Amino acid sequence: MSLDQTLQEVVDRSQQPTLRFYGWQEPTLSLGYFQSNSERGTHQASQSSACVRRATGGGAILHHRELTYSIIMPQAIGRIGPSTELYREIHASLIAALLPLGVVLSPFHRGDQSCLGNHCDAFLCFQRRTSEDLILNGYKVVGSAQRKSKASILQHGSLLLNASQYAPELPGINDLLNYSLQFDDVVEAVLRSLSSCMGLTWREKDFTSEEFERARSIGKARFNRQSWLLRR
Repeated sequence: MSLDQTLQEVVDRSQQPTLRFYGWQEPTLSLGYFQSNSERGTHQASQSSACVRRATGGGAILHHRELTYSIIMPQAIGRIGPSTELYREIHASLIAALLPLGVVLSPFHRGDQSCLGNHCDAFLCFQRRTSEDLILNGYKVVGSAQRKSKASILQHGSLLLNASQYAPELPGINDLLNYSLQFDDVVEAVLRSLSSCMGLTWREKDFTSEEFERARSIGKARFNRQSWLLRR
């Protein structure tokens, strides 16, 4: 989370798009920015997992057997509201990436919404539905959220590969299709698709020591603090 915020500050200055893929060292529940920490008590399976609060809204996500991505794009100063175009462009790239692997995803707004239901207040993000969420066999397997700064927009999201014992009610792609897709294989497919669909050539780059130090500073001031976690 701190590294994502650091990267957004970099993009604010450089105006160069940035893409990041990552996993989590331990199963971790991330609360949406507007969620109350007291809501954790409604979900027993995740009680023993680590917990953080995101800077983006939406429901809680159990980060475990999944792929997390973040993409940060420059944006005109003064633009307000969510970027539906970016949601659609990134999710279209994810659909195109997984199709050759035999995974047919579709946006929720194209499906039978009367069947899936629109659980806007569910504790877990993957039990909620918005129009751009990606659905497989009736289950949400990709969800994303955005955070704006003055000169850029960050979109991060989660792609469920397998159910976690900390959120067993949420099957992943491998569970639903009896597949064995691996993290690295999905990353490569998504990277190729994002390059093709967005017309961008991504250059691999390590974090600098200054960026790591900035991320540590952000963590101490925000994401690692109990006051941040318990602010709601």
